Formats: sequence, structure tokens, C-alpha cells
Amino acid sequence: MGDQHKVSIASAKKAAPESPARPGLKSDYKVAAAVIVFAIVVYALTMTFDKVPKALTQGVPPQSYPRLLVWVLIALSLALVLEARGRTTAVMKRAPMIVYKTAAVLVVAALSIQWLGIFGAMLITCIGIPIMWGERRHVITVLFAILLPLAVYGLFHGILAVEFPLGIFESMF
Repeated sequence: MGDQHKVSIASAKKAAPESPARPGLKSDYKVAAAVIVFAIVVYALTMTFDKVPKALTQGVPPQSYPRLLVWVLIALSLALVLEARGRTTAVMKRAPMIVYKTAAVLVVAALSIQWLGIFGAMLITCIGIPIMWGERRHVITVLFAILLPLAVYGLFHGILAVEFPLGIFESMF
């Protein structure tokens, strides 16, 4: 009787589709809608920022950068919706563990910004993630970890006049 049970399960698995489609609203549409709602809330928050007098304005006004990011989020969400048209929604498997480890590195980096500054947080990210993902070219990883923070700082501080928290690196800049 035990063998019959195993055979019936095996034959049922063969007959079942690999990834059955779910009825209802596609998950891509749900994600896009959630991102757009979030973007609208963030945009509304930028309306509450204090107005900086023209005489004191240096570089980009405080509300401009978040608004730019909001529009990028909305555009990417709309692209997600367009790309999802006509595609069937399959039941997704659990995300690989590397996704959660990467998220943990990003959370640690974000939480360390006030103490380590933007450079320390970017170093954690630029070294931690490539090594965690299995990058074996350590010279390239080190160059990436040095050059990307300097390029970001040069662009935002030098050109856009955006001030970053420097943390323990404050005496260097």
C-alpha cells in the first residue's frame, strides 16, 4: 500500500503544471501600485519642506532631489506595469538567502551613516556586497570601494552642493 501511495503522488506531480498561474491582480501591478502610492506620499512630504530664501540657496533646493527620485520611482513603476502586460503570473519560490544577506548589509550601512559617515557606509557596502556575492578579484573590489565613494562625494558635494554626514571622516574633508 505504501508503494501505491508513492506512485500516485509521482503521477500527480507529473500531471501538475510546473508553475500554475494565480488568478486575480498580478503581483507586478500590486508592487507598482504600492510604489506609486509611496511616491505620492513622499512627494506630499516634500511640500512641507521650509522654503529657502533665494539669497541663501546654494545648489539644489531641499525638495528637488526627493522629487526627482519620486519621478524616477513612478517612471520605473509604470515600466514594470507595461512589461507585465500579457505575462502570466507564476507562483514564486522563496527568495535566495543572499537576498536577505544583501538587505542586512544595506541596513547596517544605512544605520552606520551618522557614526561612520557616508564614506564608511559606502565602504561597508562596496566591500561587503561584492565579497558576499563571491567576487574574487579583490583589487577591483578595493578600487571600487575607494573610487565610487569619491565619485559620489565629488558629484554631490562638488557639483550639486549637497552636504553628507561625514562622521569619523569629518577631519579629512
